[in-house]
Amino acid sequence: MTRNKTLGDLGEAGIIRLMEANAPKELPSHLKKGIGDDCAVLETAGDSVLLVTTDTLIEGIHFTAQTMPPEALGWKALAVNISDIAAMGGAPHTAFLSVGLQADTKVTFLESFMAGFKTLADKTGVVLAGGDTVESPSSAVVTITLLGDCLKERVVYRSGARVGDDVWVTGPLGNAAAGLFLLQNQGLDVSPEYESLVQTHQKPMPPLKLGKALAQSGLVHAMIDISDGIAKDLGHICEQSGVGSELHGSSIPMSSNLLKLAHEVRKSPLQWAFHGGEDYELLFTASSSDKEKIVLLGTKISGTPPTRIGTIIQEGGTWLKTEKGKEPLRPGGYVHF
Repeated sequence: MTRNKTLGDLGEAGIIRLMEANAPKELPSHLKKGIGDDCAVLETAGDSVLLVTTDTLIEGIHFTAQTMPPEALGWKALAVNISDIAAMGGAPHTAFLSVGLQADTKVTFLESFMAGFKTLADKTGVVLAGGDTVESPSSAVVTITLLGDCLKERVVYRSGARVGDDVWVTGPLGNAAAGLFLLQNQGLDVSPEYESLVQTHQKPMPPLKLGKALAQSGLVHAMIDISDGIAKDLGHICEQSGVGSELHGSSIPMSSNLLKLAHEVRKSPLQWAFHGGEDYELLFTASSSDKEKIVLLGTKISGTPPTRIGTIIQEGGTWLKTEKGKEPLRPGGYVHF
């Protein structure tokens, strides 16, 4: 009986399963990929497919005035959607913005928000084409739907990982979580020494060009953006691909600023890296025989090579290998509902 159950009882995963149960069992001809990846993929008449993604940010859940000034919020609201397009190997082009704000919100808030949005939109070739505005009784709510395109034969899904693949990440992990820690404990008055950590949390820059290059190379088997932390996001790849994974703790890339801060405040840097989320780097798998090609391509596009952090294995689950042996790596991070 579900009559007395609440959404809290179902949890986020249960809610998604309930919604998915009401989607068509067989996809219509115009829909190449529906629920279960970073973007929906729609067929078009040409050589490309249409990528569609949407994300919502809610005040008090995803941001507060203490952690996110309006200009940064406008940037980040678009960035999290651009990251989804990057994870499929595509290029974004058209955005729809919906906002719910209180009537007594200062006009300067919206002006600053739109300035941040436009700055990133101009950098990435995104055009604002419409949306909706509503009055919210309490918290600010921002929803963006973003469209992009990708060559049909070069879309990268979560479901392509193969046993024996290497697991790669495009950049350092945990910086956004460390930046959030600073903002929550010090407000916006953070030492310049740690400004890079705060910047990663407030204004992430997804590796859009590298995502597209990796997809077009044909070297990548599966890819996802790191929004919830690699422990959870790699789990999505493994679940969709029917495989498991083994990560090497000593290989996880972390910045010197993160390591220094973690030491100062007695926090685990690996906890931030594995479970912090919101780094919006790309996590992908590729054949172990293509290591050199991956390094060369990453270095050519972004100036620094991706980091190989693990292996795809037959055994299910995500495992962490350390000097002490192997242990299961449980998903962490924020859980809605």
